[in-house]
Amino acid sequence: MVAEQGTVLADSFIMMVDDEPIMLDLIQVFLEDAGCEHFMGLSESTQAVEQVTNNQPDVLLLDLVMPEVNGFEVLRSLRNQPETKHLPIVVLTSSSDGPTKLEALELGATDFLAKPVDPSELVLRVRNILTVKAYQDQLAYYDALTGLPNRILCRDRLSAALSAPCADDSRSAILVLRLSGFKRISDSYGSRIGDALLKAASKRLINTLMSIDLLSTENVADVQRLVARIGAEELAVLVHDVGTPENASFIAEQLVNAFERAFQIDTFELFMNISIGISLAKDDGDDADTLLKNASYAADFLAEEGVSHINFYSVEANEDLKERVDLQQDLRKALQTNEEFFLLYQPQVDAQTGVVKGGEALVRWRHPVNGIVPPFLFIPVAEQYGLMVALGEWIFRRACTQAAQWQQEGMKDVSISINVSGKQFSAPNFVDFVAQCLAETQVDPSGIIIELTESLAMDDAAATINLLHELKSLGLQISVDDFGTGYSSLSYLKNFPLDELKIDKAFVDGLPNDKGDQAITSAIITMAKKLSFKVVAEGVEHKEQADYLAQADCDLIQGYYFSKPILPEEFMSFYREHS
Repeated sequence: MVAEQGTVLADSFIMMVDDEPIMLDLIQVFLEDAGCEHFMGLSESTQAVEQVTNNQPDVLLLDLVMPEVNGFEVLRSLRNQPETKHLPIVVLTSSSDGPTKLEALELGATDFLAKPVDPSELVLRVRNILTVKAYQDQLAYYDALTGLPNRILCRDRLSAALSAPCADDSRSAILVLRLSGFKRISDSYGSRIGDALLKAASKRLINTLMSIDLLSTENVADVQRLVARIGAEELAVLVHDVGTPENASFIAEQLVNAFERAFQIDTFELFMNISIGISLAKDDGDDADTLLKNASYAADFLAEEGVSHINFYSVEANEDLKERVDLQQDLRKALQTNEEFFLLYQPQVDAQTGVVKGGEALVRWRHPVNGIVPPFLFIPVAEQYGLMVALGEWIFRRACTQAAQWQQEGMKDVSISINVSGKQFSAPNFVDFVAQCLAETQVDPSGIIIELTESLAMDDAAATINLLHELKSLGLQISVDDFGTGYSSLSYLKNFPLDELKIDKAFVDGLPNDKGDQAITSAIITMAKKLSFKVVAEGVEHKEQADYLAQADCDLIQGYYFSKPILPEEFMSFYREHS
């Protein structure tokens, strides 16, 4: 959970770089009086970048005017390396002139404090920044539904265990639980029941681990550090110093037994098989990614057999890898002919009137043998094997062709959104390709919206801004998808030539009752309006969600409440019915 304001200072590490030792002492006193327990001051600016990188503070207070290496140089260096790229940095300055502040902002400063520093303002600014950072960390490292650590945090913790000084004398194990029946239940009973089932499964997993003496866990917090949700249907347990394979097997057996009991969700009694794959450090891999992958392979092997049991990583688990290789071979063939792919379009309607104003293009693959292959299977394969640029270009060209046809048939007020992957966006000829497509299809570019994810946009914000300006010069619109799930810096975002923000489904799911989702969606909509961005909410499944978003002044709504993704001819009919 996000830290409470009363503990955020106590739990955080604050570092300060200032060439005046008396200023360091003064700031330390101010912060300690407010509850800060972890403070580090540095007066040698020549050591600043190295020390900040090594110590990884939660917030850095940085003086601008220092001998040898000034604050601007430190700020530039920290923003140019991945370890400190997103570190909150508060600049301390006695200068109030605009150019100084503008230069610091352009270099990536998070906030300003004027010297001499007012103690109450210092505490307020730092506490606010830490609160926002804690919320962002919650999004980045924890699963929104279950509250468990996600795959990123699980991998980081496993890596730390493998690199610990005692790692050579101990053995870590990863247990991956495949919830074999979860998708079937969720599809049959609906996402609300599916979400409740996943929460119940997470709780049962934690309670079972609490009862296993072998783990020596003292409380729920200790157990939660061992557990993670690493996929839609995957949970993981990290066991430190498991000792023997038999001990790992014993833990897994207790979990299998626990999941044999039915789950009572509302009025339904639901059963869900679990398959547990186990990989052992040293035996099955020396790094976190390999151990996680091998445990998942072992679990998948059992899941495909339809049994609820335990499997250590083995050669058989590599059958999954073979299937992925076969899939990428078929994908390559399909890209050569382009006869097996087709696009569906999910309508976007005006939140106030219900009139169709846009549609999102979504690719599907009709495999000649296996039938319709869902995107969650072939998109990761395309990305892994370097096929995403070719597939993305096919999608873009086909969507532009369809949009041009609809414009000729009178649908000039409908925009078509096209997702662009990271590899496609960063390809050296991307802008040239887009310009060529617009020329070939003769589509009105104002009716084409390029969607990129927030994380992609912020990966290299300066380069992204330049590229987006080039795309805007072609007459296109730009949208940021999944907004709210990344590390957006408002100092960058306000400079992005954007037309639209899409509120991530994770923040729509809890509407209209969840207070957190209410606050986040309202904040996004208010901010977007201030910046003259249009707002689209995706994943709307219920009337109550649609009504709430309309009252909150959201512009467009997209989701199954209005329509699933549909074929072009169905989209045309839907448009005529809702225009």
